[in-house]
Amino acid sequence: MGLTPVVEIASLIGAQLSGDSSVSVTGVSLDSKEVNEGELFAALPGRSVHGARFVEQAIQRGATAILTDFAGAQLIEKIEISPIISILEVSEPRVCLGEVCKLVYGDPTSDIVMIGVTGTNGKSRTTSMIYQAARAIGMSAGLVGTLATLINDEELVSTRTTPEAPDLFRTLARMKVAGVKIIAMEVSSIALSEHRVNGLNFDCVAFTNLSHDHLDYHGSMPEYFAAKAQLFTPKFGKFAVICTDSPWGVDLCAQATIPFDSVGTVGTPNWKISHSTDTSSDSSWTIDGPHGEIRFDSLALPGKINALNAVLALSILDHVGVRGHDVVEAICKATVPGRGELVGTRADVSIFVDYAHSPESIEEFLTGLNSEFSGRVITVLGAGGDRDASKRPAMGRVGASLSDILIVTDDNPRSEDPTEIRKQIIQGVSGSQRSQWFEIGDRREAITRALELADGHDVVAILGKGHEQGQEIMGQTIAFSDVDVVRELLGIKSQHD
Repeated sequence: MGLTPVVEIASLIGAQLSGDSSVSVTGVSLDSKEVNEGELFAALPGRSVHGARFVEQAIQRGATAILTDFAGAQLIEKIEISPIISILEVSEPRVCLGEVCKLVYGDPTSDIVMIGVTGTNGKSRTTSMIYQAARAIGMSAGLVGTLATLINDEELVSTRTTPEAPDLFRTLARMKVAGVKIIAMEVSSIALSEHRVNGLNFDCVAFTNLSHDHLDYHGSMPEYFAAKAQLFTPKFGKFAVICTDSPWGVDLCAQATIPFDSVGTVGTPNWKISHSTDTSSDSSWTIDGPHGEIRFDSLALPGKINALNAVLALSILDHVGVRGHDVVEAICKATVPGRGELVGTRADVSIFVDYAHSPESIEEFLTGLNSEFSGRVITVLGAGGDRDASKRPAMGRVGASLSDILIVTDDNPRSEDPTEIRKQIIQGVSGSQRSQWFEIGDRREAITRALELADGHDVVAILGKGHEQGQEIMGQTIAFSDVDVVRELLGIKSQHD
């Protein structure tokens, strides 16, 4: 990275430039507390406060230019700032921020294969499979997503599924310096709505599925779908792979304005998936693809949803020219922390941890367990606070209908009363003909109780938090891991010891 003149930035985005027009910037920051010397501070309008209110702090840390809108410029006028500062004013700074970052960070993805995956469930599994397959065959690879941000197995700090544009482009620039040749990235609907990936054009984009989630943000399923559908346009993608096992996938095929392949278990997709006929295992699959028949024997992540994710990964890699037996084998062996993770066994009892936190993902996961195991299904389930509350009764209904014993507990209550969250889940539980259920607020106690109740060939499913290492309660994050609690109860050495 070098110095980027503010006049060049102003020309790119059509900004009104005031102050010192001779300034050049070294980087971009959205957080006034994280600004480095010589950077541009993006003072954007927020949900509750305008970023321009933090301009003085940004300048004290060394910001030499400010990008903002008309309202922000008016706030800045009331502040005595140094005449050597540049002010770039544009009507929608968030919309153009990605392009600004792309310019300042030197178009870091220009020589890298970029893959973007969106969908309610399966983004982390699909991108992880792509990353692990690339690494297994010796490629220099990067991963950006919920579970981690990785550069050739080095883990960076990650706070969002899809980072804000300055953090994202800074990370991509670091990946380029490290020699990364392929990047698998999760692209959330909120990131698309908030323009965080503007400035990127992916070699291949993919759609996993769409189910009830994030409606507190998007308002309705059609609006949620429309946000994701933006990725399947020439603005963001050159080619797409779309899972067509849901009506939303079929609709996306009709709307996509870029070439695409389809993946699915029904109809006539380009990549057709079916159970292998010579085995009863839920983890062995046959794929009829463009290059003939391919076998997935003993997927480390069992179930149809994981088979779909695996074939998405395979077809994406195939499209960008990464293919072969070693790729298939690596995808079959791929594991993802907190996603269908078999944490341990006790006698014949199996204990799984999964991130399922929508009615559809809970149904998919528990249906798989019911088909794979002969014993009872014992489920521990909660719902996050300050998030879409409308899905909670449906979560309870699905959990109860597919479990022999359901324990309703706390997830991340955040600022909400956890008792009320549990009550909303229990609204859906009431009247279940199958499930015996308990309410145990303390999550550790709930997991302990589930393991105490399990015997024979039972299976325990602990759902909702997956890989997470903390529990958010009233503004505090308390160290907590479902995986570590299970390991402790089973007497297994924790992976974090």
